[in-house]
Amino acid sequence: MVQRSPWLRDLPPEVAVLSAIAFCVSIGFGILAPSIPVFARSFGVTALEASAVISGMALARLIMSPFSGMLGNRFGERMILTTGLFLVALTSLAAGMSQSYWQLLFWRGITGVGSSMFTVSALALLLRVSKPDQRGRAASAFQGGFLLGGVAGPAFGGIIVAWSIRAPFFVYAASLLAAAIVSWVFLSKAKLQELE
Repeated sequence: MVQRSPWLRDLPPEVAVLSAIAFCVSIGFGILAPSIPVFARSFGVTALEASAVISGMALARLIMSPFSGMLGNRFGERMILTTGLFLVALTSLAAGMSQSYWQLLFWRGITGVGSSMFTVSALALLLRVSKPDQRGRAASAFQGGFLLGGVAGPAFGGIIVAWSIRAPFFVYAASLLAAAIVSWVFLSKAKLQELE
């Protein structure tokens, strides 16, 4: 069981849940990443235009980050985290079904909004559930989840994109849906309210 790992000993159970969510997000993105420029180029665009699909998401994340923090404060990190994960799952599914470059660019931009929501909320929640003397280990566990997914994802992504150029978007959507369910089910609302 994840919580019994020496890495997570004496940390709040929410840290293990957030680390599992980070892994789901990261492995999904790692699977998707190799296919984004290839899929964009399939619409007959230049390399610069294809790179805008990636930059557009990053720009949306940057713009949305302050608002994501405000939303987390207003509605609670658990709600914004889960909503962000669902939003990215849905927009990734839509991006995979894009029929034009502009549709792909649009959906990836909206994906950046959801990505900002879950990233900012997860970090805020991680800080809230961890005691000051646990925060370094909690952050390491959380980043470890991201890094493990980041290592494993691209290896699978190369295989999946060889099968279908659109399939990685659907796999990413499925991994985010799994992360959203984990977030909603295992991050106890009652326990989080006790910490407020």
